Order: sequence, then structure tokens, then C-alpha cells
Amino acid sequence: MVYEIDYASAENEGCSSKIVLDDRIFYVKLLSSPEGSAKYFSAEQNGNLQKEISKAEFELWVNILADNDSDVKIILERVTQGKKY
Repeated sequence: MVYEIDYASAENEGCSSKIVLDDRIFYVKLLSSPEGSAKYFSAEQNGNLQKEISKAEFELWVNILADNDSDVKIILERVTQGKKY
């Protein structure tokens, strides 16, 4: 599986991180209040935000698209390192 996490281009969309997993694109927006909360979004192939999704749905897609558990762990850890809003 090929994946990319991009913090810079995510900030252009007002989000903390952009995650590209195979042919799917997701955005995560970390919120500073309440502590540890986040919003998750799916995106179209061109990168435009499409709709908000639940954390459970985001994690489901990561588990489906990742090749192994270590990739899942790395992806989920790295999305928590972006800018907080």
C-alpha cells in the first residue's frame, strides 16, 4: 500500500493533515477544544473536501486500505501531529 501524509497542503484546506491511501484522500482537522477531538473528512480525487465522516469510518478505511497493522499504527499516530485549530 502506498500512503502519504501531507501537513502543508492540508493547511491550505483549513485542516491538520491530508492522508492519501492508495486512491482515496482524507483530511483530519485536530481541534484544541475539547482536547483530543478531531473532525474527519473524505475528499474527491482532485483533493476537494467532499463530506465529514466519523472517526470510526476513517479508522475503518485506514484498516481496509493499509497492508498491515504497523502501517495502520503509523498512519493513526502521524495524523495526530498536525496543527490544532
